[in-house]
Amino acid sequence: MIVRQQGGLTEFIPSPREKREAVIRDYALHLIVNLDARLRRIETELGLPAEDASAFTDIMKRIQRQETETRQINRKLLESGVSHTERI
Repeated sequence: MIVRQQGGLTEFIPSPREKREAVIRDYALHLIVNLDARLRRIETELGLPAEDASAFTDIMKRIQRQETETRQINRKLLESGVSHTERI
């Protein structure tokens, strides 16, 4: 996180690395959910058991819920003035 302070204002700007990681993470999650939906349709058409597909869907819901909670925590931290400076 890049922190820019000017006067009494503090601006938190995601670094290029953080932006890239967020885009990749979000895109990958959407791809996996889409693939799961397509495979589920194929499995249904072929009459295959749905237990494994249901278990996978539950795992994906948990991952998405955790990602949402993480975004909310990060937003609250930024709003409270906690900076996440990138250290290399």
